[in-house]
Amino acid sequence: MKKSVLWLIGLLVAIPFISSCEETDGEIDLYTDWEERNQAYIDSIATVARANPAEWKVIHTYTYPESSTSIGVIDYDVNAYVYCKVVDEGNGVKPLYTDSVSVNYRGQLIPLYDGSKVVFDQSYQGELDKNVAVPVSFAVSGVIEGWTTALQEMQEGARWEVYIPSDLGYGDYSSGSIPGHSTLCFDVHLSKVKTNR
Repeated sequence: MKKSVLWLIGLLVAIPFISSCEETDGEIDLYTDWEERNQAYIDSIATVARANPAEWKVIHTYTYPESSTSIGVIDYDVNAYVYCKVVDEGNGVKPLYTDSVSVNYRGQLIPLYDGSKVVFDQSYQGELDKNVAVPVSFAVSGVIEGWTTALQEMQEGARWEVYIPSDLGYGDYSSGSIPGHSTLCFDVHLSKVKTNR
């Protein structure tokens, strides 16, 4: 019995030492400080977007109204907005929450520590060729909050770079190759609005 207890204590002491050795084997964790880095990234995008209203759209989430302070000033929460750099305005109708759309898109995470980019989903390969790419169709109401927010402000034919804070994406949770707390960066081309009006 005494040997078993000593063996167990020895094992418990050794486990942290072994795991700490594994963490310092020379490999860099590309997702270190992921939550803080993603918040800093969306903060910087928000600053650029608000400073350049001719090129950017700053869109408050559709799920709840902007809040005001007691003196009527907007209480700005960077994570309650989607930030959209307009590449092409488009000239068609805007979809409603109840409509469906056909979209070409590519979704990426923010750059990792080594500068590489992780594409987690896309509807086309290489550069977007609108004449060749086959858009994906879905209900405006059937995607994450940030997408639904942006789509309802886009005109048919528009192409935007859309930056979605994690609060309007997957939040604290992981989804496939998307870690929790991820800012989502999309290249979105709204090909067609299928309206129910």
